[in-house]
Amino acid sequence: MTRNALIAAAVWLAGATAMAATAATAADVGTRETWLAPAHNAAAFQNIDELFPSRRVPGATKVLPLTPAATPLAATYVYEGRTYSTEDFMTRNKVSGLLILKGQTVLLERYAQGADAGTTFVSFSMGKSIVSTLIGLAIAEGRIGGLDDPIAKYLPDVKGGAYEAATIRDVLEMSSGTSFQEAYAEGGSSIAKFIGVFEKNEGGLYDFARDFPAVRKPGTKFQYASADTEVLGAVLRKALGGEPLAAYLSRKVWAPMGAEAEARWMMDAPGAPGHEVAAGGVLARLRDYGRFGLMFARGGELNGRRIVPADWVAAATRANRPQVENGRLSAEHGWGYGYQWWLPPGEKGVFVAIGIFGQYIYVDPGRDLVIVKTAAWPTADDGLSAVETLEFYRGVAAAVDKRGGR
Repeated sequence: MTRNALIAAAVWLAGATAMAATAATAADVGTRETWLAPAHNAAAFQNIDELFPSRRVPGATKVLPLTPAATPLAATYVYEGRTYSTEDFMTRNKVSGLLILKGQTVLLERYAQGADAGTTFVSFSMGKSIVSTLIGLAIAEGRIGGLDDPIAKYLPDVKGGAYEAATIRDVLEMSSGTSFQEAYAEGGSSIAKFIGVFEKNEGGLYDFARDFPAVRKPGTKFQYASADTEVLGAVLRKALGGEPLAAYLSRKVWAPMGAEAEARWMMDAPGAPGHEVAAGGVLARLRDYGRFGLMFARGGELNGRRIVPADWVAAATRANRPQVENGRLSAEHGWGYGYQWWLPPGEKGVFVAIGIFGQYIYVDPGRDLVIVKTAAWPTADDGLSAVETLEFYRGVAAAVDKRGGR
C-alpha cells in the first residue's frame, strides 16, 4: 500500500471511529421510552436535551468563585458494620458527580460515568426545592398573597379535584389530600402515568396533575406527590403573569447567586405551548447545584447580596406542622419535611433536596457544608442506597470536623 493510501485509510478509519463513537453516545441515552432503564440512564441523565426540549436559565455575569482546597478531603463511613472510602461510595452508589463544599472551598470534586465539570445533570425532584424557593420569592414580591391562599384563587380550574380545598401551604408540605400515588415500582401508578404524559411531550402535565380527586382533608397527612409541585408550578405561572419559570429562576436566583453556567429547564412540550416541568426538570452543573445549596446554608445570602428572604429559608427548611415532623411521615423512617425540603433523622438543622435515582443536595448550615451527589441508580427509589448515602454524609461531616477549617 502506498503512503498516500495509508494516509487515506487512516483518515477514513478515524472518521469511522468518530462516527461510531457518536452513534454509541446517541444510543446510550436510549429513547423517550427507555431513557430511565439502567442501560441508558447514566448517559440520559447527563444528556437529556437529546431527548426532551428545555428552556434556558442564564447564569451570572459575576460568578461566585469556588476555590479548591490544597488537599482533597479523605472521608470514610461505616455501613452495615464495614468501613468504606469515598471511592467505594462512588462505585457502590453509581455516582456520576460528587461535590463537597465548606463555604466556597471545594473539599472534593469527583466525576464518573462519562461526566465532567461541564456536564449538566438532571435534578429530578431536587428541583422541587427550587420551585419552593420561587414560591417564597413570589410571596415576598407580593405576586402571591401568602401561604394560606387557596390554590383555587390562582387556578380556578382545580374545582372538583383535590386542590379545590387545598392551600399553598398544604401543597408545599405534600399534604394536599390528593389521591395521586408516587409508586414507581407499579406500572399503572399515578407517577408512571405522569412520566408517560411527560415522555409524550405534548403538554398537559398540569392538567393531568390537577384532576386527581381528594382522599382526605388537606393539611392533615403527608403524602408525597409530584402532582403537588406541578400544581405549584402552575400557581407560579399565573402569579408571574406570563414570565417563564426559567426566566424568573435566572433573574431571581441563578444569576444573583453567581452561577457559572447556563442551566436549562425541561419542558412538557416544545416551543411556546410548553411549560417547565415543575416536579423535577432542572438541568445544571454540579457546582451550580452546590452554589444553590450554599445560598441556603447561609440563610439566603450569597455573592455579596441577599437573594432569598431569611424568614423563608428558615420556614422552608423546618417542619412547620405536626403531620410533617420528623418521624410522622412514615412508620418506616424518621424523616421530616419542610416546604419541599427533606429533614433527615438525627441531624439537627440539616436539610436535603432529593431526586429519584440518587440525586441529593445535602445542606448543613452549622458546618457551612454542602454535599451534592448525582447518580444513576438502577431503580428510581433504592432504599438501601438511600440509607448508605446518609451514612456517607455523616462520614463526611465527621471528616470535616476532624479537619477543622483546613
